[in-house]
Amino acid sequence: MLCGEYAVLQGATALALPTRQGQYLTVEKIDDRSGAIIHWQSFDALDECWFSAEIGLPHFNIIEATDMTIAIQLIRFLITARALNPLFLNTNESYKIETKLEFEREEGLGSSSTLTHNLALWSNTDVFKLHFNAFKGSGFDVAIAQLQQPLLYQVNHQIPTVETFHWNKPFNNQLFFVHLNKKQNSRNEIEKLKHRPQFSQRQLEELTRVSKLLTHTNDYFEFCLLLEIAEEEVGAALGRTSIKLTDFSDFKGTIKSLGAWGGDYILATGDNTINYFKDKGYYKIKTFNEMILTEA
Repeated sequence: MLCGEYAVLQGATALALPTRQGQYLTVEKIDDRSGAIIHWQSFDALDECWFSAEIGLPHFNIIEATDMTIAIQLIRFLITARALNPLFLNTNESYKIETKLEFEREEGLGSSSTLTHNLALWSNTDVFKLHFNAFKGSGFDVAIAQLQQPLLYQVNHQIPTVETFHWNKPFNNQLFFVHLNKKQNSRNEIEKLKHRPQFSQRQLEELTRVSKLLTHTNDYFEFCLLLEIAEEEVGAALGRTSIKLTDFSDFKGTIKSLGAWGGDYILATGDNTINYFKDKGYYKIKTFNEMILTEA
């Protein structure tokens, strides 16, 4: 999400961009004499299995799992999909399920949202109903996973409004995504927001205005100014100082926090960005075109 983080939960229009890398899910029916079982394996970008479980059908009982917390989360997904489609996995058949990430898990590029999208396709359920019954986030990321296009996103009472657009900026080569060497948990940050001040109506309107202006402007300096306005508004609402002031005060370009502030990626603009951040010890840096899918 480029603009509108957190505020989108209170009705602001957010601007979001799809990443090139996502997640695959494959489903295969298998013969299993031990009973109706889901044999689940999740692989990372290096083809290493980071989670596996065996789940009994049709009641979704956990037979074994390498991580019980993840297994319980997965069961919640499956039960929610069953509630939306009573025929889903209500069977005596066994399945081999594999998920495959195209990005590193620590990158925070949407492992949950892409899984939600894939499960909705598999279970023949509405992706937003599946999301809103399983999570508390805005759902912008499942919209991105579904449409794979740049979009403006607003949600009110769990009803999303989505507008896609074409990204034709002449300054893409001056935009860089820098990983901060740590992963932020979006769900935990959303929970923390309950105890923070609400966005004012003026702030919501301003962030909506900025999101829409960002889709139209082709002027690099105006684009950077709009990012700085968005950063200032969100920081003021959350009671947080921007990461540029706290960590990168000598950086000459613009820095925009992304997602849950404090982890994952930031967007940095400028001509000497790669050298600056490498000198600071941040080596996972992606160009705009490496990170973002602008045409499906």
